[in-house]
Amino acid sequence: MENKTAIIAGASGLIGRSLTQQLLNSNQYSNVIALVRKPLGINHPKFSEVTVDFDGISDFVDFPQGEDIFCCLGTTMKNAGSKEAFFKVDYTYCYDLAKRGLQAGADRFFLVSAMGANPKTSNFYSRVKGELEDQLSFLGYRTIYVFKPSLLRGDRKVFRFGEKLALIITRIIPFIGPWKKYRPIHVDKVADAMVKVAKQDDKGFYYYQSDIMQKM
Repeated sequence: MENKTAIIAGASGLIGRSLTQQLLNSNQYSNVIALVRKPLGINHPKFSEVTVDFDGISDFVDFPQGEDIFCCLGTTMKNAGSKEAFFKVDYTYCYDLAKRGLQAGADRFFLVSAMGANPKTSNFYSRVKGELEDQLSFLGYRTIYVFKPSLLRGDRKVFRFGEKLALIITRIIPFIGPWKKYRPIHVDKVADAMVKVAKQDDKGFYYYQSDIMQKM
């Protein structure tokens, strides 16, 4: 087992839950630290939690030290309630986490973004995601990996009618040719791709689209 530490934010979310378990099962890390608002109830010898207020993470004195930071933070417009609240979670929290982690000595940042993220699009959701990706590229990380899944499959705690309907429709659509990248992807597959990429020794900024993650 490598003597490395992984720090994960958003461990209670759909991808975050899967990723946390895969990090704990991986021999790449001797420690997995989750930044949480409340305890997750995970009992594992490699696992620990640090309670944080993401509104003040830029000034968080006790930020843990670790080589790799995995950011799975995110919400929806419906849950956020406003554009301002959505921007705070999906941009400000993520960007401030990246800055503070870099100050604490991390050298790799793993971000869960979204397919279609583009800082120049008129779609607010996709523009916020794209702006975050763009601004992260100016930070001094040795390596940044951005994972851009399509529609997610998995066991959500909250029922979302729109997503359920979309998944039903996608079962009758042949995702071939240029449409492959739109095929729904299971959260476990995204988490698996992130852990596999973590084995690489890259320098720079890298994107992983859904169709690539499906093959990994």
